[in-house]
Order: sequence, then C-alpha cells, then structure tokens
Amino acid sequence: MPSPRDGGGSRRRCWTGIGSAVPPMPRIWPGRLPRDGPVRPSSTRMQSPETSDPDGSMPSAPIDRSVTDSLRISLAVLRRRADPRRLDRTVVLGDLRVGGVSILDGQVELSLEAEARGAEVVVTGALVARWEGECRRCLEPLGGRLDLRVNEVMAATGSRTSEDAASDVYPLDGDDADLEPVVRDALLLALPISPLCDELCAGPDPERFPATSGTGDVEAGPVGDPRWAVLDALRGDDGPDPG
Repeated sequence: MPSPRDGGGSRRRCWTGIGSAVPPMPRIWPGRLPRDGPVRPSSTRMQSPETSDPDGSMPSAPIDRSVTDSLRISLAVLRRRADPRRLDRTVVLGDLRVGGVSILDGQVELSLEAEARGAEVVVTGALVARWEGECRRCLEPLGGRLDLRVNEVMAATGSRTSEDAASDVYPLDGDDADLEPVVRDALLLALPISPLCDELCAGPDPERFPATSGTGDVEAGPVGDPRWAVLDALRGDDGPDPG
C-alpha cells in the first residue's frame, strides 16, 4: 500500500538492492567444477593424441625411430623381434648412374624384409625404379622400368669366414644394419650400359645429325716458321736428327 510522505504525495516503494546486495555467482567453466581431489577432464574438452590421458583412453600413435632416412636398422631392435622387420617406402638416393644412364630423380620404391638369423641379417624383398638415358644408335632419349628381387646376407666383420669374404656378403659393422649398399648395388648392376630403343634402330636422324664424308678436305697442319726453312732443309739432307 502506498504510504503518505512529506509533500502530500505518495510514491510506490521500489527495491533498489542497496544495503543487501547479493554476491555474484562465480562463473564455472566446463571441466573445472570445484570438488575434492583432482579434477578429471570433462567430455567437452578436446583431447589430442600427443596429450592423451595416461589411462590409455586415447593413446598416441607410436613413433618408430629405429629406421632412419639412410636405411639403417638398429640391430638391437631387430634381434628382439620374432618376425622380420618390414620396410615399405620410397627413398631418394643420389649418384645412381652408369655412364649416360641413371635412375630417374633417384627415386626407389622398396619393399624389404630384414630378419636376424644368429650373427647374420638376411635382407629380402623387391625394388622398383625408373631409369633414363639415350639410345646408343639414334641418340634419342629413352627410359625404362626396373623390377628387381633382393636376397642378400649381411654378417659382422669378425664372424665372416674366408668364403664369406669372397662371396657377396655385406659387412655388418657397428650397432646398425645399413641397407643402402644393398639397394644401391642391386640398382647399379641392373642399369643397362648401352641401351637401345629398338633392335631395328636405323641410327641418328639424318636431318639432325648429317653424315660427313670421309674424303673431304683434311685440315692442314700448322705452318712452320719460314725463318727455320734452311735448317729444316739441311736436317732433311743429313737424315733424321740423332737426338
């Protein structure tokens, strides 16, 4: 009910909140509810594989560091495995050239298996690469594909016998098995030395490589100094110079 005030008027009582203010409620973020003990992440928080929970709810992907870009495999890791170690990848190797023929861009697709057998390591698998060069007759550019099978043995230097040294057994030194020499040798031995575009290749294009006649003018030798003409004549009369 309105109450009389000075001035004969009446006003409606309103609530201003002065003197009995209510403290504001604290903002509570998801996943940070106050509770006793450690706070577990809520389902609304994004989890990344690198920062997953130790309980294994979102395990991170294993990172294999035993094989480097130079195709080295740790012998300790290899000997702890019951099954062969498999490598499926594309690598780039430099200086794969024989004469004018080379591996295109140095790229090699390999699918290899390395298995430890006692003191030896057996490497088997396949290699795929493309080569480029020029025909030995027509000199036109050409290329091809290499599909190779690999079956090699690697052994430690101290365990190699005289028969192994004479055979194609690759040395196994240090703590790693380096497969790059195996891959490199297989490719270099398979590259064609003198490729031919076709068995019926007629040779170079006459318009691009015109043939020259062998009966043409022969380039004259250097002209002698006329001041020594008299001495040359005397030398010719006396016979060859004994010196």
